[in-house]
Amino acid sequence: MHVLRHIIFAACYVAVAVAVALALPLAGVGVDRSYGLLLGLVVFVFGGLLHEFYARMEQAERMEHRLDRLLDRQRDVLAALDRLMRPSGGTDGAVAAVVSDARMLRTLADQMPSSPPVGGPAAAPAPTPQAIPLAAQPARATDVPSLGSAYGPLPGAASADAPEDDGPVMNGIREALRSDRVDIFLQPIVSLPQRKHRFYEVFSRIRLEDGSYLTPDRYLGVAARHNLMAPIDNLLLFRCVQLLRETEKRHQNVGFFCNISAATLNDGTFMREFVQFMGQHPNLVQKIIFELSQADLMQGDVFATGFLDGLRSLGFRFSMDQVDRFDVDWDQLAAHEIRFVKLDAARLLDPDGRFANPDKVTLLKRQLDRNNIDLIVEKIETDQQLLDLLDLFIDFGQGYLFGEPRMARRLPS
Repeated sequence: MHVLRHIIFAACYVAVAVAVALALPLAGVGVDRSYGLLLGLVVFVFGGLLHEFYARMEQAERMEHRLDRLLDRQRDVLAALDRLMRPSGGTDGAVAAVVSDARMLRTLADQMPSSPPVGGPAAAPAPTPQAIPLAAQPARATDVPSLGSAYGPLPGAASADAPEDDGPVMNGIREALRSDRVDIFLQPIVSLPQRKHRFYEVFSRIRLEDGSYLTPDRYLGVAARHNLMAPIDNLLLFRCVQLLRETEKRHQNVGFFCNISAATLNDGTFMREFVQFMGQHPNLVQKIIFELSQADLMQGDVFATGFLDGLRSLGFRFSMDQVDRFDVDWDQLAAHEIRFVKLDAARLLDPDGRFANPDKVTLLKRQLDRNNIDLIVEKIETDQQLLDLLDLFIDFGQGYLFGEPRMARRLPS
């Protein structure tokens, strides 16, 4: 109770006591002055006792609130002491992540040449490899290099076999990878017909020191001539997984499709380290879907297991793209955690193709649904394509109609 309220309360019962002491003897009710003073004193004492009661109640309430605050602070201090006294799981996780990152980087560094490769045409110091700014690159999904392979179908593939001065190209790649100039781009995969973002496919690009991007057709031939396809693919895949560990914090409810190339898949040393590395990041299990081509997954009629079983045992799922054959055992694919199959929109809608009869699409969709495999139709670029596909009850769609690949921003360190 504030001081002003104490004063007002006291003034009230004092006024009532004085009124009783003075007014009753004058009211002619048979009360003399001494008896009136006695009654006034009784009223005053009663008011004082009531005042004291409420004052003590207020003090007890104030003390209770103060005690609650002290208890809260005590719990906070005890929790802080507990975190200091015992090793923190988050700290252990961070240390383990650093150790596993260092081990992977050491493995990858051993694969990369420490000096410009020899064997190319001898020449004087040449200009840096040609590159094109991001804004000048063609806005087509096929020109965006994919994660793992770091490249996709390339226009003018013959240029990769043209005579090339290998030194500047490899210098550009080496410096970009060592300086962590690998940018990842995310293209949405949406659920149909809601068109809600459910996944992102990840693409990677090598950025040179001047901010431009090295075109894949400038270095594919060089890498192939010096057997460096696997080391480059491996390092790009690892860098992208590192970046996804940051990016996924902003995308809590979506997954990421990451490609694994044939060169990476056949590199036993790297895959053993990679499986061990992914095993130390269980939070990524439900976030990353590894994507492989049908040719890499189905080597003839035999399903390629090996290191994929190591990832599968950790709980990771897989996606199959570049599908050319449909006479496959879908039960076997599902048993190996193939949970997504990708088909081109143009192939599904080709009036002269395999799926010209909608019943064949329905049959394929029924086989996939029975094995809990979702169908993703990619390269959807027009509203008319989307309308035609909606009649086929497709699960997911991907293409420039829903969004082009955009660079993923890194979180602050």
